Amino acid sequence: MARTLSDDVRLVIDTLGHVIQAQGGAAIYDAVETIRLAAKEARESADPPRAEAARERLASAAHRLDAATALEVARAFTLYFQLVNLAEDAQRARELRRRESEGGPESVGDSIHGVIASVARDGATRDQALAALADVRLTFVLTAHPTEARRQTTERLLADVATAIRRRDRRVLSALEVAATDRRLRAAIEALGLHAAERTDRPSVLDEVHAGLWYLRHVMLDVVPRFQRRLQDAFEQRFGAIDALALPMPVRFGSWMGGDRDGNPYVTPEVTARTLELHRDLVLDRYEADLRALIDPLAAAEGRLPDHPDLAASLARAESAVPDLVEEVRRRNPREPLRRLLALAAARLGRVRTEQPGAYADAAEFLDDLGVLRDVLRRAGSRALPDDGLAALIQRVRCFGFHLATLDVREASAVHRRLVGEWLDDPGYATASPADRVAALDRLSWPPDGVASWSDGSQRALDLFATITRLQRRFGPQAIGAYVISMTESAADVLEVLRIAELHGIAASLDIVPLLETPDDLRRAGPLLEALFTEPRHARQLERRGRTQELLVGYSDSMKQGGLLASRTLIARAQREAARVCRRHGVRLRVFHGRGGSVSRGGGPTHRAILALPHEAFSGHARITEQGEMRAHNFANPDLAVRYLEQSVGAAMQVRWETARRPAVGEARDVSLFDSLAATSQAAYEAFVGDPRLAPYFRAATPFDQIAALNIASRPSRRPADGAAATGLEGLRAIPWVFAWSQSRHVLTGWYGVGAALTAMFAEPDGDARLREAYRTSRFFRDLVDNVEMALAKADLPIAARYADLCEGADVRGLFDVIAGEFHRTVSAVLRVTGQGSLLAADPVLAHSIRLRNPYVDPLSYLQVEALRRLRDPAAIDAATRAAWERVARATVQGIAAGIRHTG
Repeated sequence: MARTLSDDVRLVIDTLGHVIQAQGGAAIYDAVETIRLAAKEARESADPPRAEAARERLASAAHRLDAATALEVARAFTLYFQLVNLAEDAQRARELRRRESEGGPESVGDSIHGVIASVARDGATRDQALAALADVRLTFVLTAHPTEARRQTTERLLADVATAIRRRDRRVLSALEVAATDRRLRAAIEALGLHAAERTDRPSVLDEVHAGLWYLRHVMLDVVPRFQRRLQDAFEQRFGAIDALALPMPVRFGSWMGGDRDGNPYVTPEVTARTLELHRDLVLDRYEADLRALIDPLAAAEGRLPDHPDLAASLARAESAVPDLVEEVRRRNPREPLRRLLALAAARLGRVRTEQPGAYADAAEFLDDLGVLRDVLRRAGSRALPDDGLAALIQRVRCFGFHLATLDVREASAVHRRLVGEWLDDPGYATASPADRVAALDRLSWPPDGVASWSDGSQRALDLFATITRLQRRFGPQAIGAYVISMTESAADVLEVLRIAELHGIAASLDIVPLLETPDDLRRAGPLLEALFTEPRHARQLERRGRTQELLVGYSDSMKQGGLLASRTLIARAQREAARVCRRHGVRLRVFHGRGGSVSRGGGPTHRAILALPHEAFSGHARITEQGEMRAHNFANPDLAVRYLEQSVGAAMQVRWETARRPAVGEARDVSLFDSLAATSQAAYEAFVGDPRLAPYFRAATPFDQIAALNIASRPSRRPADGAAATGLEGLRAIPWVFAWSQSRHVLTGWYGVGAALTAMFAEPDGDARLREAYRTSRFFRDLVDNVEMALAKADLPIAARYADLCEGADVRGLFDVIAGEFHRTVSAVLRVTGQGSLLAADPVLAHSIRLRNPYVDPLSYLQVEALRRLRDPAAIDAATRAAWERVARATVQGIAAGIRHTG
């Protein structure tokens, strides 16, 4: 009988219980059980007085704990969620296999098989389907934004647990194999119980680089060939045989770790160089291992192979590149030409690493040799052999090249303004009009001999361009692909970077990408591009970059300033405006979506978000950030990583097919509706964040101070600021803003203001009908409402009220009533739009998961409230006790993050 989620949960939780008793003793185990049972009764009792009594028992139990015991209890519940998350991931993968086995791959919703079948049923020919796929190029960009609350050590130990769970899925295991698997599972859980889950120091930038590379090394290098094979199978089921290498490679990977300088003083030239070395070494290690694995399969005798002029030419080129190895290779494999080419290819790869003569000039040259090997085998009558390990290697090289992931660099626009002002010796440059700044750029010359000395910030910025120049020359132009400009306000911000890049000779190999973050910046998207496209210098840059313009839209800051609904509407409008300008100038638009893990910061299912994009603004080329915990969610499990690629690419292909077959005719009525909703929502949100009670409420009713103290990222949680902004909310980054509200179970950044907007529209004569029709017909609006519904379902106002009780003064505590009023208004309005009787009625799996998790998240929330209560009264505890309760508070942050499966 197949294993179930209950089987896996029981296995890991029983094991955890034994480990808690063995490591912590009966007292800790009893404390955990007392709190767990009280929380369970509080959630499950249908009798309100009994449920309230259970809540009070839970609060009392948390209050009675000393700090040391509270810490152990918090760690136990955190481990519970980390283990249950793995069990849920295993069940998701198991369910996919079951559905595919029973109904075929086309029966699995959103699979690449299902999408291609749908496109074919819609009338697509083979060539049209291939054309829609060829339009797709999705780049998943790993970032080091501070949302991952776990250590790398924890990640690796959890990976061991996941391996043990997956091993239990094997159909036949002997009793000894079961015992060995369970022993490894317990060993991993014991290690998790014993290790220090909290970092003692902030991670370095290189620590973050290594953390991101783990997913590429251990998962994605294998997942990409698997995905391409499924893509081939999906095409063949509908359109007949096709060569795997005739299919496009629709996915790529990028990274900000080691290149994101904005607000991070620790990203130095040395760090960036080391990052690119790590990228190259990791991917070359894998290619060398792949070549070694091919030595025996490709031991074909010369007399068994057909004549092939390309093989002779490849061997000649390889021998010419490494003449010192020719005799040894000929002696070792005198009648095995494929092995000789493999040996020479391995030697040339090694010289790429050491940057010695004879190295491959680039990945394309390596691919040529691999292609020759495959073609020889195919001409020799082989079918499976050339499409086995060799084809997988070719697919890896097509995706990852010699660079693994293209590194972006990012810096703030103000830094460039200051640099140019110093370069021109013009103190007024930074405050001049955009037109005057653009006109002044022609006065820049290289080298800047007239500058006596640079400020530290300008010298650092100038060093960045020198670093890019040097590293692109060393690692190739694909190693560093984009220069992202934070807080872009005008064309001058882009043209400054372009001019400096031109003076360094790197403009042709660099995409210069404006980042639009604030609501005002997003509103300027169309005029910004119009100004750029009509400027001669940028027109030349477009020709260099294949007439493609990349634009990064930021979900975080626009949400923090204007609320979720206004942010999403503005981002959609910015894309439509940008697309109109691009069409007018014959430019391809590539949008870079700076999404976070939570709904508040652009999160939610990626494939649904792609389907919801304005069709006229989606060229098929897009880049998407994968931040913090979303890396683990999307990429830690190989089966789920394949599924994620299938859903994302399938959604993009479907949109491109629909756009080609049924070009958008405009949704003026919907757009006016969304603009009206956005305006009302933004007014409600701005009134909330403008309330003078908010800052003290936020500091008291959320664990923000503890989040800021967590060593979860190399970058500070605040932007550099002076004065009031340094202590208020102005300088606070969007990520900890969202993180803190999620921890305290308000989750208000995912819904606040939406209820006010929907309710106001209901009051219009045809408001009900318009909203229901928009929900039925507009993917954008449905995705938005569904994500708000999910945020509402994850919020818990009774728990949030306990955080509110931490506020001093009835006036500040009274802000909770404002929050609760908007919450209930939003729940009512969302249900009215969707026509459902309860939240998540249409998604019973997610609803069930939240119901199961809440009784185990609640103890962590009660412990966190207790810890914060003690810490808010510094006179009541000594320094040592305070430090102990700080550890409890930080531990609960990790536990709640694991329980609700998102942070920022």
